[in-house]
Amino acid sequence: MEPDFSGYVTRYNVKCTDGRTIAHAAFAGQADDESTKKVPLVYQHNHKDVSQVLGYTILSKRDDGIWGDSFLNDGAKAKDAKAAIVHGDLTKYSIWAKDLDQRGYLVHDGVIQETSVVIAGANSGADIYNVLSHGNMDPEDMLMVVGGDIELKHADGEEPKEEPAEPKPQEGAPKEQPKEEPKEEPADGDKIGDVLSTLTPEQQTAVNGFIEGIVQEAVTEGITQALAEEPAEITHSSIDSSKKGTKMTRNLFDESKNKSTPELPQLKHSDAEAILNKAKGTITMTGGTGVSSLRELVRSDQGKELMHADDYGVQNHEILFPDAQALMATPRFVDRRQDWVKTFMSGTSHSPFSRVKTLYSDITADEARARGYIKGNQKVDEVFPVFKRTTGPAWIYKRQRLDRQDIIDIKDFDVVAWMKVEMRGKLDEEIARAALFSDGRPTMVGGELNKDKVQEPTGNEGNGIRSIINDDDLYSTSYYVPLAADASGTDYNVVLDTAVEAKEFYLGSGNVTSFMSYRLATRLLTIRDDFGHRVYRNLSEVAGDMDVAKIVRVPSELMPDDVLCINLDLSDYNFGTDRGGEISLFDDFDIDFNQFIYLMETYLSGALVVPYAAQIFRRIDPASNIEVNELTAPVKADNVVTVPTQTGVVWKRTDTGATVPGGSTITLDDTNLKTVTLEAEPATGYYFPTDADVVDSKTFRYSQPSS
Repeated sequence: MEPDFSGYVTRYNVKCTDGRTIAHAAFAGQADDESTKKVPLVYQHNHKDVSQVLGYTILSKRDDGIWGDSFLNDGAKAKDAKAAIVHGDLTKYSIWAKDLDQRGYLVHDGVIQETSVVIAGANSGADIYNVLSHGNMDPEDMLMVVGGDIELKHADGEEPKEEPAEPKPQEGAPKEQPKEEPKEEPADGDKIGDVLSTLTPEQQTAVNGFIEGIVQEAVTEGITQALAEEPAEITHSSIDSSKKGTKMTRNLFDESKNKSTPELPQLKHSDAEAILNKAKGTITMTGGTGVSSLRELVRSDQGKELMHADDYGVQNHEILFPDAQALMATPRFVDRRQDWVKTFMSGTSHSPFSRVKTLYSDITADEARARGYIKGNQKVDEVFPVFKRTTGPAWIYKRQRLDRQDIIDIKDFDVVAWMKVEMRGKLDEEIARAALFSDGRPTMVGGELNKDKVQEPTGNEGNGIRSIINDDDLYSTSYYVPLAADASGTDYNVVLDTAVEAKEFYLGSGNVTSFMSYRLATRLLTIRDDFGHRVYRNLSEVAGDMDVAKIVRVPSELMPDDVLCINLDLSDYNFGTDRGGEISLFDDFDIDFNQFIYLMETYLSGALVVPYAAQIFRRIDPASNIEVNELTAPVKADNVVTVPTQTGVVWKRTDTGATVPGGSTITLDDTNLKTVTLEAEPATGYYFPTDADVVDSKTFRYSQPSS
């Protein structure tokens, strides 16, 4: 039995007006079950009495929703509903379901209790598509697709049998129309009917609709052409000429007998057959295209040629398409990761004065030790020096300009505010980069000082920002990690071990942050044990084994090649600015060029203010360098300093820079040489574990002879 109408009772992945979305495959189990697929059909979900039940709906699942075939009963309300549906007044389905499996806004399953035809449904895709109607089709326009060869037939004289306007999507192959005369089976094994029998219901609907359009166009054009030709006797082969009746001898509507009519395009049965041959491909038919479906043919150049797709509609319709809409309020900057900049700038100290002086005194020498006393002897006074370092301010700036016309024309966002964000972000990055790594620009360009380089002072006095990585080893101590060029996996454990061992010589404030490249952080996170399991789940666990508070990743391109990481307490680094020297924005207007000029600048200093506050871990290849594990220190006896001889070690005087050969002596006196400092350096092909002054620097002072 044919349904009275069909359609999607609900569509998947379509947001309903109540905020819910029916997930894919919802209600599919009910539609597959013979005992539950049949549900009542009502109008506007009214089911208070039995007269309001209009019939029932058989559910079936589809890839994009739940399909329903509805059958109306003989009740008065059902007849009224059918009339409204046939007339197109009611076009929407709706469902009522219980026992919903809803997660968030997605409905994954439930039990459909009833279907309903409604005026306005919650699901925009739940539409009524096929309506069974008899007697409302002109026999001249009737298209029938039979099971064998395709025939385009018109009811010339006999009464046609009632047929649906279109095959229903839920049915199998289209029904055969009884043929007027039996035909012999063609010799060919490949018939069009055989091909059509393999189509799905949706494909059959598409093919029938397409051919129906061709036939209607052919009939219209045939009538138009007949009206334009000379009057001629019209005969129909299916009319019995032996019967009496009036014969039509001329065209009563043709009043332009002598007018010339241009030849109109014609669509013949052979054209329709050619279209099908094109769609079927070159497997068995000549003239095919090899396309796999009618849809592909319609979209192909050959399909356009057959159907005159360029001869109708709106040409250049792409200019009517809506303009593209921006997904974001302002353009997004493509830049290096900046999260480390915020961490660095917010963690450092800031003073309200730009000229910063640090004072320190080295009391690690033996002369600074307390002494014992024996009655009757003279006590010896302690003498130790005090040192200072001063750092002054320098300028850092960002400058931009914009045409006033551009500012006026850009309506989607505030281009000036957007540009100021870029200026501040890049200025902060440059300050943090100069403080941690130096700005990376060469000091000299073409024999002259590079005017773009951020000033970086050296020595005990200077103006600018002192970079941690290049600072004096009294403030930034380097540690050398033996790591082969092809190191991988657990080889990187030596980085963690060296960092823990170096804590012995760290004299900073204590809340240590480790700045390391993304490259090293990735190596540490991917260390695996003997069973292939990762040792560390996150960087917090790595920081715990490294004995630091946290790890901050820095873009690898900013980190020097030989540097693995930099550990310090950020509060030990100070930025100083005077009043008016803080980051400020200025703008000016160039009346000659009609441009706005913007300047963002600061006048500040930067430096570590605590000795031994930063530790730099550098990579060294053990294959080409030999480690000197322990230094043999010079000794003083009776104010005579003796320099030892040790392989791989070179001693130099810091006051003259001269190398002191091993085995030589230096005599201290009260007049000419009261103090001498010797510093060890590794010879070529050797390296020290660290360059900390407490390890490789020794200071000797003249002492009064005991009386």
